[in-house]
Amino acid sequence: MKKKIAVVTGGNSGEYEISLKSGKNIADKIDKNIYDVYLIYIQGTKWFYTYQNINIDIDKNDFSLSLKGEKIIFDCVFIAIHGNPGENGKLQGYFDMLNIPYTGCDVLVSSLTFNKNYCNRVLNTYGIQTASSVHLFKTSIINCEDIIKQIGLPCFVKPCNSGSSVGMSKVKKQEELLPAIARAFEWDNQILIEKFIDGREITCGVMAIHNEIKTLAITEIISKKEYFDFEAKYNPALADEITPADLTPEIQALCEEKSKKIYQVLGCKGIVRIDYIFNQDDMYFIEVNTIPGQTNESLVPKQIAQCKMDFSQLCSNLIEEAIAERQS
Repeated sequence: MKKKIAVVTGGNSGEYEISLKSGKNIADKIDKNIYDVYLIYIQGTKWFYTYQNINIDIDKNDFSLSLKGEKIIFDCVFIAIHGNPGENGKLQGYFDMLNIPYTGCDVLVSSLTFNKNYCNRVLNTYGIQTASSVHLFKTSIINCEDIIKQIGLPCFVKPCNSGSSVGMSKVKKQEELLPAIARAFEWDNQILIEKFIDGREITCGVMAIHNEIKTLAITEIISKKEYFDFEAKYNPALADEITPADLTPEIQALCEEKSKKIYQVLGCKGIVRIDYIFNQDDMYFIEVNTIPGQTNESLVPKQIAQCKMDFSQLCSNLIEEAIAERQS
């Protein structure tokens, strides 16, 4: 009998439309000879499966689906929601309570990595270099002059709990700082103001299969805008994404070594993507994407293809490892 797999997509963030594309792509690629696949949409309190143009609600008491007189219990959930609630630990905690296997990082890793400030602080203790920063809450007293003395200009202002550069601004002048802070606080009650690091931006996919941590091909991102913002990430005309990146063997080895270390010390699972800025001084960690995009335009599928890996087989491996871990 085929195992029943729920691919959850959508979510409650600015990445909703991207999540829909990722979810559909994953659902299309999962091997139908082995699995029955159900694409489940989540947005707020609306959780449903679409069958013959009719939306059928998911029973949230046990995450089951009643279809054609049958109650479907899922053997595993493939999480394809970027941002809230798929990438911040909320769904992971829900599925843990129900004892349902799911792909990707667990609740602790997801919630930690989703907060840019706390993730940076943890990685700093393991010797991972990050940009100098100021962490603010909505209740913080803001002194722009003091912030600029600490961080300098230009700098980046970003929500702590957000993905795909949503709510992010690059600040070049002191008078731009307060509006940028206000914009970031529209998305989160914690924000991070980071020192600008001049250098090249690269990103590396990392995964673990059979307890072996492996890196994928490295991509260099060259934005045609001021920086690699939400629009540039999802409009191919606004950025060049070069896979594999043109790097010296030393820089490539350093990126791979750092990426494996970060994956290990954080306790990541499944496929993640880790972003960096590097220059002649060091390689600076930017963030971990625990549910990276899986659309045809996304970076990780291109990295997988560059490594001559079969995406469908990789999905099977992730599903089976999630099920095996829950049973152990």
